[in-house]
Amino acid sequence: MIHLINMHQLALHALHVALMKDQRSQYLWVDSTTLPVCKNQRIQHHKSLARIASRGKSSMGWFYGCKLHIGMNQLGEIACSALSNGHVADIKMVEHLVEGLEAKLYADRGYISQDLKSRLKSQGIDLITYHRKNMQSVQLCVSDEYHLKQRNKIETLFSLLKGQYNLVTSKARSIHGFLSGIYASLCAYQLTQRNKPKIQIMESLA
Repeated sequence: MIHLINMHQLALHALHVALMKDQRSQYLWVDSTTLPVCKNQRIQHHKSLARIASRGKSSMGWFYGCKLHIGMNQLGEIACSALSNGHVADIKMVEHLVEGLEAKLYADRGYISQDLKSRLKSQGIDLITYHRKNMQSVQLCVSDEYHLKQRNKIETLFSLLKGQYNLVTSKARSIHGFLSGIYASLCAYQLTQRNKPKIQIMESLA
């Protein structure tokens, strides 16, 4: 099976992209997850993915590898995705991630940036986050407040990808194999209809 997956990386990538096109929505939730390629103790000895892996830090601590950035719709489907090195900040990937889309985008405080919000606004995307304690409070409408509170559902999506679809592996021996495994996991998730983290949409009264 691993041999077949590695043979068809481009086909898997094309299928993943095609499946995402059907999942565009007015509401999207965005976040990233780490894709460590080895344990931290083995960083100095890891060579096979050194061209794309780098040290990064998440809420769980330091890791060595890449990041997967995902935009999820209310049905728990992947509407957009992007890969980056481990050290790349989430905020730097947003415009690439949602290029060509128009939606309300819900994200955590790591995505706070007035410049980014303005650039996305001109693209037709409304970036909605909570404010930091040292920032002026922003009053959100009831529906945006509700949708922002549902942001943890994308963590459920990441848990499913890692726990049931083998998204993270330390067995990849080449960049080709590493990418093939990621696309295979994403396609397997996209093609199943079970246990996806759905969100009930609350329409704005405004």
